[in-house]
This record gives sequence, structure tokens and C-alpha cells, in this order.
Amino acid sequence: MSLNNSRSITCFSLISSLICLAAPVAAGEPARPFDEFGQTDAVSLRVEQVDGEHWIAMVELSNDESIAAMTLPLRWRPKGGFFRLDSASYDGLRTEQFALKTFYPDSVKQTVLIGLISDLGTGLPPLPPGDGPIARLHFTTLGISPKPLDVDTTFIRPHNVLQMVTPDVSSILPVFERR
Repeated sequence: MSLNNSRSITCFSLISSLICLAAPVAAGEPARPFDEFGQTDAVSLRVEQVDGEHWIAMVELSNDESIAAMTLPLRWRPKGGFFRLDSASYDGLRTEQFALKTFYPDSVKQTVLIGLISDLGTGLPPLPPGDGPIARLHFTTLGISPKPLDVDTTFIRPHNVLQMVTPDVSSILPVFERR
């Protein structure tokens, strides 16, 4: 195992630990929106076709408190291999300065787990309250698709739900909206 792979696994374990400590969710139990800091935060997703073969899914966040870490488990459809997830990018987005930005796609299950941590001990600030894009997912059409790309949140085992953590390790379960 390479050093980079080992670091990724260690960082991903850190994200999972932070989120499991903040608010464990029973396996198979749907996450219900929960936010003790004012208004319920929202993760939204906007899908746009760029050209005949390429699509972009823009993940946006509306939060009214600082966020130190988050997990974004997503799935895409239609099933059957019509779309391939090529990459995730954060350039020019609200999370561009985050210390850790992980991206774990599973092409067979058509899921992706994005994990974000603002700081790993170097003094980087958490994500401040605000609205705007936090991740950009790049897809390619594999042949002719009878249906447009659809991206939604999902549960990815063992404990990955749409969830955020504040700097004081309080859990926030945002609502998910498609635009």
C-alpha cells in the first residue's frame, strides 16, 4: 500500500470517527434532518448537461453555522451503466481551501462518497455560514442514455449518511433538495 493510499484511508477513518461520535445513525435507519443551531441547513444538487457527452452535478450548501467536516454520500441514475463519474473538483468553490477532500466512487453501485475536513491541525478555518457550491461532479455519458442524469443522496455502509459536523463536534443532519 502506498503512503498516499495509507493517508487517504487514515483521513477517511478520521472523518468517519468524527461523524460517528457526533451522532450515530443506526444501520438502515434513514437520517432525519437535525440542526440545533437555528434553521435547518440544506444540501442541494443541480444537474446540467454541458454537451452531448458531459454532465456536471453541482453540490451546494446553505448553512447558518460553521462546518468543520461533512460526508456527502450520493448515487446516480439511471442504472445500467449509462453514466460514468469521472472526477470531483473544488476549484473556486466554498470548500477549495479545505485540508482534506476525499472522493470514493463505486461504479458498480453507482455511488460516490465525498468526505471533507476543513483542518488537519494546520490552523485552517472551518467553512463559514453561507450559501453556495461546495463540490462539482463530472460525468460522461456512456453511449446513448434514454434518461437524463439524476443524482440523489443515499446511505453508504457502514455509517455514511448526509451529515456535517461543527468545530465543537456537534452533528448536523441537513435536508437534501434537488433543483
